[in-house]
Amino acid sequence: MSTELRDIAKCSVKGSFFLFLGKTSSTIIMAFASILIARLLGPENYGLYALALITPSFFIAVGDLGISAALTRFSALFRSEGKGQKVVGLIKAGIIFKLVSSLLLSLVLLLLSESIGTWVLRRPGIDLLIRFTSLYLVGQAIFMALDSVFIGLDKTENSSLLTVAQALTKIVVSPLLIILGMGAIGAIIGIGLGFLLATGIGITVLLPRLCPGLCSASSGDNIDLFGALRLMVPYGMPLYLSTLILSLLTQYRGIILAQFVSNMGIGNYTIAMNFSVLIIIFSQPIAISLFPAFSKLSIKKDRDILEKMFKLSVKYTSLLVIPASLALCVLSNEVVYALYGSQYRLAPSYLALYVLYFLCAGLGMFVIASFFNGQGDTKATFKMDLVNVSLSVPLTLIFTFLYGVPGLMASLVTSQFVSTTYGLFLARKKYALTVDWASSFRILVASLCSALLVYVLLALIPIPLFKLVFGGFLYVISFLGFAPLLRVISKGDVANLDELLKGLVLIYPIARSILNLEKRILSLHIAI
Repeated sequence: MSTELRDIAKCSVKGSFFLFLGKTSSTIIMAFASILIARLLGPENYGLYALALITPSFFIAVGDLGISAALTRFSALFRSEGKGQKVVGLIKAGIIFKLVSSLLLSLVLLLLSESIGTWVLRRPGIDLLIRFTSLYLVGQAIFMALDSVFIGLDKTENSSLLTVAQALTKIVVSPLLIILGMGAIGAIIGIGLGFLLATGIGITVLLPRLCPGLCSASSGDNIDLFGALRLMVPYGMPLYLSTLILSLLTQYRGIILAQFVSNMGIGNYTIAMNFSVLIIIFSQPIAISLFPAFSKLSIKKDRDILEKMFKLSVKYTSLLVIPASLALCVLSNEVVYALYGSQYRLAPSYLALYVLYFLCAGLGMFVIASFFNGQGDTKATFKMDLVNVSLSVPLTLIFTFLYGVPGLMASLVTSQFVSTTYGLFLARKKYALTVDWASSFRILVASLCSALLVYVLLALIPIPLFKLVFGGFLYVISFLGFAPLLRVISKGDVANLDELLKGLVLIYPIARSILNLEKRILSLHIAI
C-alpha cells in the first residue's frame, strides 16, 4: 500500500470509527429518550407528537438543494489542495444559505400550519405543535451543514460530539418540560433546543478552532457567497433530487403496506426493519467517511491509487457487512425472540429475507456512490437512484399484492441489486473501475459456510438463550477459521488492516489478537 493511499485510508478508518462511536452513542440515548417521552405523553399525545415532526423533516429535505453534500466534497477537495481560504469562504456561504433558507421555510411552515394540520394530517388542532417545530427546522438545517463540513475536513470527532450533544439535550429537556406540564409542545421544544445547542457549540467553539489553521496554511483566493453557491448548487442538485425521490419512495412503500398487509404483518415487518440498524450502524459510517476520502483524489491524476482504494474499500466493507448480515440471518429466530418474544413469530423470517439486501456490499453498494460523489459525478449517483426507484415502484405494488411482506422484501433486494449493478456498469464504462470479484465471492462462501455450520449445530441446543450466545460465538470463530483457509484474506490484508487500525487505541488490542490468529492460520495453511 503506497504512502499516500495509506494516509488517506487511515483518515477514513479513523473517521469511520468516530462516526460509529457517535452514531452508536446517540442511537442508544435517543432510544431511551423516545421511551421516556412515549411513557410520559401516553399513546394519544405521543401519536400527535410523531405526526407533528413529519412536516419539518420534509421541509428540511426540500430546502437543502444538495448543499450539505457539496460542503463535504469541496471542503475535502480544497483542503487537500491547500486552499484553506476557499474552505472558510465555503463554510460561511453554506451556513448563511442554510440559515436563510430554513428561516424562510419556517415562516412558510408557520403560515401553513393550520392547513397542514387540517387537510394533510387530518388532525385539526395540531397546528400549534407544527408551529413549534419551526425551531426544530432551523436548528437541524444548520446542524446538517456543520456535520457535513466536519466530515469533509476529517474532523469526525466533532461531528460525533455534536450528535451526542443533541441527543443528551433531548433526553434531559424534553422529559423535564413534559413533567412541568408542557406536554407534546415540551417534547418538541426539547428536540429544537438540542439542535440549537449543538449548532451553537459547532459555530462558537469548534469552527473557530479550525478556521485560523485553514487560513494560515492556505494558498489562493477566497470565494464569495454567490461564487460558493454557483459551485455547490449544480454539484448538489442531482443528490438533492435523489434524496427527494428516495424519501417519497419510503412513503410509497408504507402506503402499499397499509393497503395489502394486516396490522400484525406490519408489526412484524417493523420489528424486522428495526434490526437493520445493527448493520447500518457499521456500514453507514464507512460510506460517509469514504466520501471525503475519494474527494481528495482525481481519477485523471491518481488513477492507480484510486483504483486500488476502490477495490480495497469494497473488499474491507464486504469483510465486515456480509458476515454480519448472514450471522443475523441464521440467528434471526434467537435474536427476535430474545428481545421481543415469541409472539412476533413472522419477524424472524422477514429479517432473514431483508438481510439479503446487505449482500450487495460485495458489489460495492456502500462504496460506489461515495466514489461518484467524491469525483464530482453526482449525475451518476442520481441515475443509480433513478433506476432503483423506477424498478421499486412497480415491483413493490405487484410483489406486495401477491406475497405480502415477503414480496416487499423481494422488491427491496431486487431493486437494490439492479441499481448497484448499474452503478458498477457506469464505474466500468466511465472510469474503467470494477470490484475484486474473487474476493467478494470468497467472503460470501466463507460466510455461508459459517452460517450453515451454526444452523446445523443450533438444532442440538434446546434453550433459546444458549442458542443465541453459542451460535454467535461459533459463527465468529468459524468465520475466522474459514477466512484464511478460503483465501478471503492474505498476509498483505493482515498487514494493511494492522497498519490502518493501529491508531484506534480502544479496539486495536482486540483487532491485533484477531489479526495475529489469522496470520498463524495463514502460515499453517501455506506450510501444509
